[in-house]
Amino acid sequence: MTEADTLSIEQQNAIDLLILGKSDREVAEEVGVSRPTVTDWRNHNEHFAAELNRRRQEVWGAHTERLRTLVERAVDALEDNLEADDAALRQQAAIHVLKAVGLYGTNLRPGGSTTAKAVRADWAQRRTLEELSTLV
Repeated sequence: MTEADTLSIEQQNAIDLLILGKSDREVAEEVGVSRPTVTDWRNHNEHFAAELNRRRQEVWGAHTERLRTLVERAVDALEDNLEADDAALRQQAAIHVLKAVGLYGTNLRPGGSTTAKAVRADWAQRRTLEELSTLV
């Protein structure tokens, strides 16, 4: 049985809408539940959170494959810009190269556990860390 099999139709529809970038309020209105319900699903229902994470990673993967087809052209353009006379253009190209290899900025790739058991463990670890931070 998959995580999706344990979710209601409303929860599955909510995940579809969240994947599209809708806010909790917008999702709640379209699905016919309250906004706190959607927030509760995301933050306290490990099956919902796991399926949402799995779907986000699936979407990311599909877009990543599409972007891979543009890599050669993008690298060529950056290489050309690194040789440009304009210092600002060279600097922008250099920053893009550094970001591409993970040496600048942050990684925006979606993460998160994709099984209810792993989500539950992540949440337990977060609660423990929060409890420990209050003791300091």
